[in-house]
Amino acid sequence: MITSIRRLFGSTIGKFIALGFVVLVGVAFALSDVTGNATFGGLGGANVAKVGDTDITIAELRDRVQQAYNQARQDQPELTMAAFVESGGLDRVLGQLIDGAAFDQLAGELGFSVSKRLVDGRIADLPVFAGVSGTFDQTRFETFLRDNGITETQLRQDLTQQLLAEQLAVPIGTMPRIAPVMAQPYAALMLEQRRGLATFIPASPFAPAGDPGDAVLQKYLAENKAKFTVPERRVLQYATFDREIVPVPAVTDAEIAKVYKDNAASFAASETRRFAQVIAPDQAAANAIAAKVRGGTTLAAAATAAGLSAGTTGDLTRTAYAATTSADAARAAFAAKEGDVLGPIQTGLGWAVARVENITAKPARTLADATPEIRTELAKNKANEVIVDYYNTLQDAVNGGASIEEIAADRKLTLSETPALLPSGRVPNQPAFTLAAELAPMVSQAFQTGIEGEAQLATLVENEKFAVFAVKSIVAAAPPPFAQIRSDLLGEWRFAEGQKVARDKARAIVKAVEGGQGLAEAARAAGPNIGTTQPIGGRRAELGRDGQGVQPELALLFSMAKGSVKTLEVPGNRGWMVIALGDVDRPDPKAIDPQQVAAIAQPLASAFGNELVQQLTAEAKRRARVTINKELVDQLRGELTGTTPVAE
Repeated sequence: MITSIRRLFGSTIGKFIALGFVVLVGVAFALSDVTGNATFGGLGGANVAKVGDTDITIAELRDRVQQAYNQARQDQPELTMAAFVESGGLDRVLGQLIDGAAFDQLAGELGFSVSKRLVDGRIADLPVFAGVSGTFDQTRFETFLRDNGITETQLRQDLTQQLLAEQLAVPIGTMPRIAPVMAQPYAALMLEQRRGLATFIPASPFAPAGDPGDAVLQKYLAENKAKFTVPERRVLQYATFDREIVPVPAVTDAEIAKVYKDNAASFAASETRRFAQVIAPDQAAANAIAAKVRGGTTLAAAATAAGLSAGTTGDLTRTAYAATTSADAARAAFAAKEGDVLGPIQTGLGWAVARVENITAKPARTLADATPEIRTELAKNKANEVIVDYYNTLQDAVNGGASIEEIAADRKLTLSETPALLPSGRVPNQPAFTLAAELAPMVSQAFQTGIEGEAQLATLVENEKFAVFAVKSIVAAAPPPFAQIRSDLLGEWRFAEGQKVARDKARAIVKAVEGGQGLAEAARAAGPNIGTTQPIGGRRAELGRDGQGVQPELALLFSMAKGSVKTLEVPGNRGWMVIALGDVDRPDPKAIDPQQVAAIAQPLASAFGNELVQQLTAEAKRRARVTINKELVDQLRGELTGTTPVAE
């Protein structure tokens, strides 16, 4: 199922639907169900999981991981596949596939369905299928399907599943509010205060100063390949073009005259009026308001005195005013002078009292008067038409399999070539290289859907500038030559060895504290080069309030049992921390100010809704009797990270 289905089970329902669909329409590779098209070779059609009557093949899982990886690279352009998998990407995608299949089957069991017409409307609304003119383009649609290796049937299945999720999960997951008594325990939790102690054991003082030799460093590189890998790079050939490349036919006087004749009403004399008005529930109240206004009281003051409020309309034509009142009322309103009071007039909403606030008279415009405006608009339309025709001609050539060289030669476009680019547009070891900022959409598209040797079109500036391009070659992600990064390896190895010593000292401190020593005493006994013991703590509700995220040591402190002591590794081989929790002060839920409880209850409603959706998903998986082939999952994990050879 598409990305939004997968995100359903990890966020609030409203956020899930919004984010999932943004992903779908924003990037080509976000669509799922690209089954049977293994992009890496290797493991064949074996099933990695079975969900009810649905089989998830290893080929499908591989493709989905690739799509998720491509999506992640939009935010982290230099992310490697190995790093993505090692951070849990493979497991997340598999879990999402299982959740999606189980949820889809449950929806079917409960009798939910989606019509073809509804799917048609969703397809027509997707921006990814819009052409240069901004409307649905069949050529774009077919190109998208071809580039992503999916059929129209598969796409329709994806959208059907999206719509089923909206029907079933949104009502279940949307909770407008929860009772205060349910929020009281959570309010007490948020107001809880904790105090503890922390000490830091840095890795750098314990890092060895010597050089272990090439063999040790090469082994360290093999064990930490992802850290030193240069992401995949691509060499692009491209040619840009804009509106200036196509001559625009001149606008003729006959065309101007036709537009003037066909739109005669818009050039005729017209008058619009703006009214201040109030709607009263009965005629007596309206009469009283009208009398006060005619006596010099402002309409707003008279309305307020009657317990009502006055408003102001926009600029209305006589026809528009008649639509909300009556033809007779409109006739009288447009015969009145500015400042005159009208009514009371009976309307569908009650009795209206109005005052003419402003009159705008627009004189008739002759053909000569209107010609400059019409000429400008016709010229703009013609320019749009010729660039759309030119673009579509190139798209036809691309669809027909023409190469980038053939297209450039046929259209007399100048071909350029980039160095081997990272997804960010940078070039490793060439810090001075700068790619034109306007080419960023082309580079992004090349890394998302670009197939080596195939021409594509990219929009650089909407409706203004475009590029035809092709991926000339792909440089696979790999670490640089050993000799080139040996000094970096040596530095990283030293810190890694120092990290091991810091870890052992942290564990020794924990053992000493558990044996009855205080944290400060245990830290001093562990030897020199250990930081001083510092107090840490605070109120749970204040964590992350500054928008910078919760500090790891505080996150750990608020998850620990009272009186316990834990170790915490500092990322990047920078050292370890030891955290000891002392006091925990949680207020009595029933004694908390009701206003504080109400403030906490509001955001809790969405969390409760999300929990209900998670429970629904768990029930769907229970009914589907999910089974996972862990051996196949581990084989694919090794293939994607490069730690095991591709199985043939």
